Amino acid sequence: MNPSIEAQKSDNASTTKMITFSMGYFLNIFIMVAFNSYVWTFYEVELGLMGIVSLWPIYMAIANVIYTIWSMISNPLLGYFTDKPLRWTKKRGFHTPWIIIGGIPTIIFFFLLFTPPKVTGVESVIPILVYYILIVCLFDTFYSLLQTHSFGAFAAHFRGDKERVKAGFSTQIFTFIANFLAIAIWSQMIDTENIRSFTIAALVSVILLSISLIIFIPGSRESDEIKERFIVGYENAEKIPFFKTMKIAIKQKNFMLVLFTYILFMIAMGLVSMNSFNFVDDVLQAEQKIRTIESTLMLVSSLLTMPIWFRVVKKIGHSAMYSLGLTIFGFSVLFNLFIVNVFQFFLIAIFRGAAIAMFLIMLSPLFADCYDEIAVKTQKHQQATLLGIRNLFLKISVTIQSLIIAFIHIITAYEPINPSGEALFGLRLIQGLFPFIFCIIGALIFYKWFDLKGNKKQEIMQKLHEMGL
Repeated sequence: MNPSIEAQKSDNASTTKMITFSMGYFLNIFIMVAFNSYVWTFYEVELGLMGIVSLWPIYMAIANVIYTIWSMISNPLLGYFTDKPLRWTKKRGFHTPWIIIGGIPTIIFFFLLFTPPKVTGVESVIPILVYYILIVCLFDTFYSLLQTHSFGAFAAHFRGDKERVKAGFSTQIFTFIANFLAIAIWSQMIDTENIRSFTIAALVSVILLSISLIIFIPGSRESDEIKERFIVGYENAEKIPFFKTMKIAIKQKNFMLVLFTYILFMIAMGLVSMNSFNFVDDVLQAEQKIRTIESTLMLVSSLLTMPIWFRVVKKIGHSAMYSLGLTIFGFSVLFNLFIVNVFQFFLIAIFRGAAIAMFLIMLSPLFADCYDEIAVKTQKHQQATLLGIRNLFLKISVTIQSLIIAFIHIITAYEPINPSGEALFGLRLIQGLFPFIFCIIGALIFYKWFDLKGNKKQEIMQKLHEMGL
């Protein structure tokens, strides 16, 4: 028997392990969805600052540019400096301690995002802007540490190809549940005429996030074998400086292709998420509570179609499924250009849920394969560093989506209380056309040039086994 296959079998993780580990994805995605869906809306619209300063959306976009620059500097460095075996991490684990150190402050600063200074007039604009920049940068620092070691541990915990697909399904089930609960809780609790309702929703979220972190910690703990692989790789490999490591990663075509398409997907998702509040309010003229039904339909659609995609992926392969999911997601959101009622909004949610399932269940396995390819070249595992580099580029999506929304609002003179026809069309562009363009470009590029599959992937796994990694 092929020794690499034997190694994969010996590393099989239990169902309990996969479920508790997947709570880390629940934790991260709940925060991401709530942040993308409600923080921008809270600061741009609900605080009422657009009525005081007409260019407030641009101020917020500039604030997000500052936050993005901070994130792009801090994220990769956090990953690099926490990706080394220390005396205490050799005992406690190379991911779990950082997950705890990052997780607790993340939850605290997430809550503080919804407790800004009170709006008292034009003199409160700068204090609120400074408060947002300070808290969002602190939030991002600890969230990046949490995310880096949550997602980065996937490749170490799940080794075999089949196991990664199975674990990928498990993590994405919890991803879909997190997306559903984030939208359901917030859309049911917030009241557009009561700013305090956002703070209450944030407090309820903190309780749920704290429980998920407690469950995740046991699932993130590494076995002695995982720790040994990490130490062997670190001690035997050449000590590569951070910028050289980044250079190596950037030169890996497959890693950059997965990262590039993921960035485009996150821009598309970010536009839809950040704009949904206004889209429901102004274009559909419906209550925010319909988003609970929307997220329920997406969850059900995702869960029901996942067994189908599990069978399909065996026939067409991971990369083809990834490209197909991104393409279908793009077309599903394009219909937001034309819908006129809530029923159509719900219908699109069904197709969107199925498409997101196709795309996301392949994301972790594909990234894990790319990390393995880089490990062969550098002779050591360094997922935290690579996650830091990944987050560096991924944060670009926040700036791009913020700028698109801000400029569309300014160009169309968007007024939340009484939006014009041009402003409503601008909301449709944000919700439909722009996300579609980003998704189609990503899908075509990935399908044409990604080649880490078949024999090439098997050779990577064989080399890792021979190197003791």
